[in-house]
Amino acid sequence: MTSGGGERDRGESDGGRDAGGPPAGRQEGRGHEARGRDASGQSADGPRAGGAAHAEAALRPRSWLSWVWLVPVIAACVVLWLAWRSLAARGPQITIAFTDAGTLQPGQTPIKYKGVNVGIVESVGLTPDVSKVLVHARMTRAIEPYLATGARFWIVQPRVGAQGISGLTTLVSGAYIEMYPGRGEAQRDFTGLVEPPVLQPDTAGTFFTLLAPDVSSLIPGAPITFRGVAVGEIEGSSLAPSNMQVEIYAFVRAPYDRLVHPETRFWSVAGIDFTAGSGGLQVRVSSWQQLLAGGVAFDTPARAMSGPPSPRDSTFQLYDSRSEAFRYPQGKPLFYRVEFAEDARGLLKGTPVELEGTGIGEVTETRLLYDRRRRALYTLAILAIDPTALDIPGIPETATAEQAQAVGAALASLVSRGLRARLVSSSLLTGSKVVALDMLSGAPPASMRSVAGVAELPTAPAADIDEILQSVESTVQHIDRATAGPQLAHALTQLDSALTHLNQLSIALEPETQSLITSLRATSEAAQRTADAAGALLGSNGSESVDLPRLMRQLSDAARSIRELADYLDRHPEALLRGRRE
Repeated sequence: MTSGGGERDRGESDGGRDAGGPPAGRQEGRGHEARGRDASGQSADGPRAGGAAHAEAALRPRSWLSWVWLVPVIAACVVLWLAWRSLAARGPQITIAFTDAGTLQPGQTPIKYKGVNVGIVESVGLTPDVSKVLVHARMTRAIEPYLATGARFWIVQPRVGAQGISGLTTLVSGAYIEMYPGRGEAQRDFTGLVEPPVLQPDTAGTFFTLLAPDVSSLIPGAPITFRGVAVGEIEGSSLAPSNMQVEIYAFVRAPYDRLVHPETRFWSVAGIDFTAGSGGLQVRVSSWQQLLAGGVAFDTPARAMSGPPSPRDSTFQLYDSRSEAFRYPQGKPLFYRVEFAEDARGLLKGTPVELEGTGIGEVTETRLLYDRRRRALYTLAILAIDPTALDIPGIPETATAEQAQAVGAALASLVSRGLRARLVSSSLLTGSKVVALDMLSGAPPASMRSVAGVAELPTAPAADIDEILQSVESTVQHIDRATAGPQLAHALTQLDSALTHLNQLSIALEPETQSLITSLRATSEAAQRTADAAGALLGSNGSESVDLPRLMRQLSDAARSIRELADYLDRHPEALLRGRRE
């Protein structure tokens, strides 16, 4: 079809639409549009076939960028920024070995330090030998410098310990891993703690090591007190390298760590402390924390406070009680040996040594020995005497060597004047012993001699309650042996037979005794009457003979004696056989 035909067809079509009555507004609009295009100078197709003029619409080019694309672009930028931030904060991966995973959840359980998240658990698995649990965690880059030697990890969950109940918040939020940063070389594999550490991170203070035969009732978290004030805690314990003692790690918080000096004494504190000695029975009740978990107390002599404090990791001996701690020598001790030939029952290591009733040391060693020459047993005791326990005027306290030398000389002088060592009882209730160094009057001359490089103190037999008890026991044994023999039974039998015969004789003589008493009374009365009659007859002539009054008095005395004899026999008829008793 040619263009002319096409235009003609369009013209006819337009005419048809005009005839059909299109809306006038649309026609006017089209006319205005055509006039507008003509007025704007746009080119128009000239006269077309059929003589009809028609204007064409111009198309505006569309832009490829639309505001709708801003939303995904912004979202992509946010994602990229979050990814970059995550990668920038992403730290190293570490492995923590625990004995039990508890309620740890991969992807959910956080790792915290002072309440701030520093990592998250990525996975939880078992070691090849299934003995432990391996926790793989991703840490933040900020904490990476502290993933080093000394870092500690533990699971926080509800626990009941010496310091009370902890970890109750995990009942709602769930368990998490707490971290304590390290300060050494970089490390990526760690071993988790079974129990949380007692001390808070970065607590100022000083660690000390206490040596004891066993841990006893001390547990981590047990309080350490100084004169009743809590100043630290027990961190833990382990077996010493010698396998003979236990090392207990004690932490004393600042500024109380300056109270610990080389002269400081540590001792165990139980909830209730019973002490029985020469001073009687003493009872001391401590706090409820020490009653449940035990505890440790320490004290320092006033004279030692002026010196420098003990450095970190200093080692101290842990004693069983305060009295035992301060009974031990405070300074460098002087050693002496003592040989007890008598029974040394109750003489043990730690037995106090007293000089005239004042404690100056203790027994450090006891041994039972046999003397071949004498063919006898004896007990050897080594005494450790504290030189500082004996004050000697003119010697300063700081001159320890001079003090020790002076004390040794003083003991040697006292021995020459009667100082002797005796083993005496300190308490009848407990049977404990004391090595008493006493001055004895009348002691034979003696002096100290050196045996194997140790000075020996002369001894004397004990003169205390033990000897009295031994004497009483010996007496009772003799009585028991005497009563247990056949002689006593034979003597008792003979005595019973004699008494029986005497009783029979008394019964047989009783009738004759009554008649004899009656006769004696009659004789006495007759004599009295005769004396009275003679007195009346001779009363007028008494001056002629001086012998008659004397005779009368003698007769009266004889009558009185006969009457008294009769009365006594009436009351005691057995006197005829046994005689009269005053």
